[in-house]
Amino acid sequence: MTLRLATRGSELALWQARRASDLLGGAEIVVVESSGDRDLVTELARFGSIGIFTVEVDRAVLDGRADVGVHSLKDMTTTLQEGVLLAGVLERGMIEDALVARDGLTLDRLPPGARVGTGSLRRGAMLRAARPDLEVVPIRGNVGTRLAKVTGGELDATVLARAGLVRLGLEEHASDVLDTQRFLPAVGQGIVGLTCRADDLATRERLEREARDPEAWAAALAERAFLRAMKGGCNAPVGGHATVEGERLSLAGRVLSVDGARTVEGDIEGAAGEAEALGLQLAEELAARGGRDLVEEARALADG
Repeated sequence: MTLRLATRGSELALWQARRASDLLGGAEIVVVESSGDRDLVTELARFGSIGIFTVEVDRAVLDGRADVGVHSLKDMTTTLQEGVLLAGVLERGMIEDALVARDGLTLDRLPPGARVGTGSLRRGAMLRAARPDLEVVPIRGNVGTRLAKVTGGELDATVLARAGLVRLGLEEHASDVLDTQRFLPAVGQGIVGLTCRADDLATRERLEREARDPEAWAAALAERAFLRAMKGGCNAPVGGHATVEGERLSLAGRVLSVDGARTVEGDIEGAAGEAEALGLQLAEELAARGGRDLVEEARALADG
């Protein structure tokens, strides 16, 4: 059976859908416009946890226009719409953040007061922690739009996911790959997630069989459990990254204040088969040390 894959229409989203189609032996691609594509002005943090880049894609799955939803996993809410579940993930791409700066400058060489654009509270907080002398500017738009703001002189730099630049053949624009010790990635960064209807057993089994990378799946379960238990999302400066080696999984998590001045972080290791439990345990440890308070502070600022 030829599957129908619902996706946003950006270049990166279409790359993801074509990659999923290849793994599934060819599929029809159904383009859906998300509320995040229609509203390019409102800061992402002010949308809360409604999944502005994913809800319409999954709605197309629920109403029968498509069989599978294709998402950047980092854009997915940790609690999905009723009737939809995460069934597959593609092999993980590069996980780092990348700086695109005028004149090829690295983060450490940007002049004081340089304007650096990002739509992510996590990236903004980590930028302020690393370089409090920079001006962090909220921006929206796809990869091309953000690059144009730098080349056109509106910004001195922007921070993007390295995986997106690589997948679009634009990695030469990256002037600095940001060390994950300083810039812990977003939960799910570099992973493409595939959703289907919970009652569509045939599609679910096909995704599990043909489009579920084992290491990326374990990492996704751990990271998403961590973020869910931290009660985080796009309106909270939270990073999380899991690595899998054989049967072992290591998970690092970090929560920051919006201004980057305070950080609560930790890590945990255990059996990859216990990925979700590890994510929940790390979240509880960070919450006990004030991590959830930082999340609530960030949410209050976004709502205000």
